[in-house]
Amino acid sequence: MKKNKVKSKNLFIVILFFLILVVFAVGYMLKDANDKNAKDKKEKDEQEELRMSEEELKKKIQESYNKYVITNDNVNLYKLENDNYVESGSISKDQKLELKEIEITKDTKFFPILSLDGYYINYKDVSKIEALDEIDSRYKRYVPFNENVETNDNINFYDKDNNLLFNLKESFNLPVIIKDDNKYGVEFNNRLLYINSSDVKRIYVNSNTSESNLGSIPILNYHFFYDEDSAESRRNCNQDICLSVQKLRSHLELFKNNNIFTPTLNELEMYLDGKLQLPRSVVLTIDDGWLIQDALPLFEEYQMNATVFLITAWYVPGSYAYNPKYVEFHSHGNDIHNPGVCPGGQGGGIKCLDKDILLKDLAESRSKLNNTTYFCYPFFEYNNYAIEVLKESGFTMAFIGGMRKASPGVNKFLVPRYELNKTVVAEDLLPIL
Repeated sequence: MKKNKVKSKNLFIVILFFLILVVFAVGYMLKDANDKNAKDKKEKDEQEELRMSEEELKKKIQESYNKYVITNDNVNLYKLENDNYVESGSISKDQKLELKEIEITKDTKFFPILSLDGYYINYKDVSKIEALDEIDSRYKRYVPFNENVETNDNINFYDKDNNLLFNLKESFNLPVIIKDDNKYGVEFNNRLLYINSSDVKRIYVNSNTSESNLGSIPILNYHFFYDEDSAESRRNCNQDICLSVQKLRSHLELFKNNNIFTPTLNELEMYLDGKLQLPRSVVLTIDDGWLIQDALPLFEEYQMNATVFLITAWYVPGSYAYNPKYVEFHSHGNDIHNPGVCPGGQGGGIKCLDKDILLKDLAESRSKLNNTTYFCYPFFEYNNYAIEVLKESGFTMAFIGGMRKASPGVNKFLVPRYELNKTVVAEDLLPIL
């Protein structure tokens, strides 16, 4: 019996080894075939070019040249060395580039890339487009670390979603903008890009800025808004936590005049984790989702970020007639914003309801809000049980009241905020900014 087991084990090893050899051989043959196809295509293109007249070739090249182009596939990048174009990296498909202005001749087979100085791309590898996408320069408001990274000689650059943009076969010294898990956010090519920490030779002190990181950050908590010029609006919003949109405008005007940055919750979380440094800032949050319609256009007008903590059983993000890009929606629970459910305070249900009920409610809320990981406790009420349920539900940060600022290292499930009532005027906010 024992011998049969040994034989079976040995047979399994032999079969496994054979399968590995087959996979390796197939992979090698596919690579060889791809290389041969690429070589054949290159030779075919060269032969076609030789058959063309100078005017025909110039016209063909001209058809690919434009101020703005897009890559047709994953293609090579080149550098000019001793009058020869040498492969020096690669760029992914569908990358939009700005080219330098040049005069096209029959010999202009490589276009210089304005946004990647010193690099060229073959005219056959790009197509014309009308314009580039708007580059997100928001990172320029961050306070860079006074540190640089020196990269390896072969370096990959990624976007924020970890998509490979391009590979360059040289080393760079770059200022550090973000220190994330296993990667760095760096300024390169006038953009915020990411490199893996495994691609870094060393990190060293460098004077990138004289600006200091914000020591702590105020987070404001609004609720409801009304229009002073409308009698009906005033009647519908008569609670102490109702603020006029005119007063909100005065707050935003104050932030604008003092060059105050308004981080998103993702930026706030990175700041609290020490991954990101912020200038003078304030975080704007709005609870519930009731009577906010008149306020939403102001965030678009002032281009300031705000978060609505939404009760998703009562309100749907897409139901608002005006949904500006500067407003994001996160969880205030699905249907647990009900008083008198648990003992103490206003009796928020998250403190004592059965775990299965809470997990189901929170999962439904997250699913309606793009799987958000940010939560606001109903009535500002919480306990250790509530925190553990939130963690199990996939949340990473939760907000309370407290009337104090938040600092790096704070318990991210007890992030404090300043609750604002109708008596607060803009000048009242200056001491906490």
